[in-house]
Amino acid sequence: MPIVTWDGSLAVGHDMIDEHHEHLVELLNKTYDEFCDGKSRKSLETVLDELIDYATYHFAQEELLMDKVAFPASEEHLTEHAFFIRRIGEIQKEFLAGTSAISLEIITFLKDWLVRHISQKDYELGAYASAHEGKPVVIDLD
Repeated sequence: MPIVTWDGSLAVGHDMIDEHHEHLVELLNKTYDEFCDGKSRKSLETVLDELIDYATYHFAQEELLMDKVAFPASEEHLTEHAFFIRRIGEIQKEFLAGTSAISLEIITFLKDWLVRHISQKDYELGAYASAHEGKPVVIDLD
C-alpha cells in the first residue's frame, strides 16, 4: 500500500520534473513497502541508496533548469535541496553504522518533505520554467 499516491495533485506542469517526481514517489513507496514487509537491512539499504542517488540526480537536473530559465527563487530552492541531501545523508550514515534503523518516523519525514517541496517549491519552479523555457532571458541592469 503506497504512502504517497502519484496523481494530478502533485503534477507541477513541467514534463521532466513531473516524470522525476513520479519516480521519486515510486522509490519512496518501495522504501515504505519494504519497511512494512520487514525486509532485511540489506534490502532497505539498497532501496535507500537508490532513493538518495535518484534524488541527487533529480536535484541536479532541477538546478540546471533553474539556471537555464534564470529562476528568481533559485537560492531558496537550492537551500531546500541542500537540507534534504544533508538530512538523508545523516539518515543513511546512521543506518549503515547500525546506530539507527529505518523507522516510520524517517519514512514520514521523507514523505512530508517530498510532498511539501513538490506542492510548494517545485510547483513554482514548474510554472516558471514552463512559461520561460525557450525564451530569451532579459536581465535588467538598472
